[in-house]
Amino acid sequence: MADSPPSLLLAALTCAIASGGAAACSEESPAVAAPASLEAPLQTPPEADAPRVSPGAAAPRAAIVEAAHVTQAPAPDQAEAEAPPSTSAAAATAEARAEAEGARIYSKARFAWISPGAYPTRGWSGYLGLGGSVALRGGSVAAARTPGEGCDAWYAIEPRGYVCAGASATVDPNDPVVAALRPHAPRVDSPWPYDYAESTGAPRYPQLPSAKEQRRAEWDIEEHLANIAKVRAAEGAGEEAIREIDEALVGVDLKPAGVAAPALFPFGGLVREARDRIVNGSTVAFTHAFDAQDRTWVVTSDQAYMPKDRLKPYPRSSFQGVWLKDGRSLPLAFFRKSERPKYLRGAGGRFEPTGASFARLASVGLTGRAEVEDGERFLETQEPGVYVRADDAVVIEAAASSPLEGEAEPSSPPRKWIEVSVLGGWFVAYEELTPVFATLISPGRGGVPRKGVPAIETAATPTGRFRIDGKFVTATMVSSTNDKIVHSEVQFVQNFSGPHALHGAYWHDAWGEPKSGGCVNLSPIDAKQMFAWTDPPVPEGWHGLRASRDAGRSTVVLIHR
Repeated sequence: MADSPPSLLLAALTCAIASGGAAACSEESPAVAAPASLEAPLQTPPEADAPRVSPGAAAPRAAIVEAAHVTQAPAPDQAEAEAPPSTSAAAATAEARAEAEGARIYSKARFAWISPGAYPTRGWSGYLGLGGSVALRGGSVAAARTPGEGCDAWYAIEPRGYVCAGASATVDPNDPVVAALRPHAPRVDSPWPYDYAESTGAPRYPQLPSAKEQRRAEWDIEEHLANIAKVRAAEGAGEEAIREIDEALVGVDLKPAGVAAPALFPFGGLVREARDRIVNGSTVAFTHAFDAQDRTWVVTSDQAYMPKDRLKPYPRSSFQGVWLKDGRSLPLAFFRKSERPKYLRGAGGRFEPTGASFARLASVGLTGRAEVEDGERFLETQEPGVYVRADDAVVIEAAASSPLEGEAEPSSPPRKWIEVSVLGGWFVAYEELTPVFATLISPGRGGVPRKGVPAIETAATPTGRFRIDGKFVTATMVSSTNDKIVHSEVQFVQNFSGPHALHGAYWHDAWGEPKSGGCVNLSPIDAKQMFAWTDPPVPEGWHGLRASRDAGRSTVVLIHR
């Protein structure tokens, strides 16, 4: 397509989806057209190029390779060019309203770009997302307003950077677009910023559709609604009974929302993606559900409307890793795939199962002592007298050296780095040589890269020393091989190498097992915790951050077999 960003840009956030809905990094991740700067080497990154697309095109999103790219968004200067000139009276009114709200600037688009200076540039520093806002520098609209180029009104924001008030942003908290978006802002304090579901081929509507429009978009609508009525009539029916009626309804929540249709706002292309359907196996992020026209509907993250009866909600994983404090330390053993038996020394001195087990995804401290019996290794745990078979455990030990260069300055905070084992399926966060957090992850289905073959082609996770290049509270990832396949609003994305990223995966619970297209999948809870822990920090109110020099130190990522 002529308006598509270059492949490097698309790769910046990409992670690909595996069959069955599991993302694979080269999982292409749902697309956020990430700028080239996210691909910067460990040295100072070059100026980023935001994707250039025609006005009104979809905003950047991450590509699902799970090595995911980012959806194409209008370049900052193009988006602002759409802004109508402001009048002095309108500006004065907006400034008065903003003062009452605490002097903030509000996003009116999926991407309200943050520039390093008061001028149009493709080398953006970050952006605000839908429903987002950020404090103005200086404490007032007047103090923040800054003379500049290419925009009627530049505003300095906290802690750095400038946003142009125009088509994509405003200082008026009562702007109709801002007011309509505010209830649908992502829940940034939750591991699940949105509610998530798998699509069974659900259409997207820009407004509530008429019966005629539904028949046009949903070829099987009469049969589909009849099957829903049958399932509801068979209240309490089990999965097999529902499957006999319609397999596509297994796992679908058919309960009415109990909420009437809200006032619906006519959003344009800066808010809503130009996508009329989410294909089978792709994912949907939504904020609210309501009842209208004898169906229940959801409001998607970008303000489209989809029938809830064609969506299968994802169960939420409760798994999380271990903070290494309060007596917890390495080495640790985790247990993936299934529960694993505990062993004791029996009366005859041999290891015997106790009848008790460690649960799947549980962890236990190890003493570091091992014994061998009949060629099998048994590891002593910190539970008195209890051992585990070494083959049953994922063992995580502390690193003997770090990939950090030079000596730490005594007066500066400890430098942070992350160690990931692809074949081991584990992750450890360090401050200098002190491990502070350990967990299981899901690496690429293809293991480690083959010599001479790009990792993305085999769904492998790249190995080597990298750095966090960019951080995104959520990013919609799009497949690099099929742009109809998307993972919507993947949470807490941290780009580290081309299309590869650390990110949450709300669509599975197989921690420690290879599932991705090459990215490093973290549980939603772990992804949120690590997003907050890594450097550089994302400032309050920002939705995306480019890890350039002015953002501060960047966390190193070391990935090995």
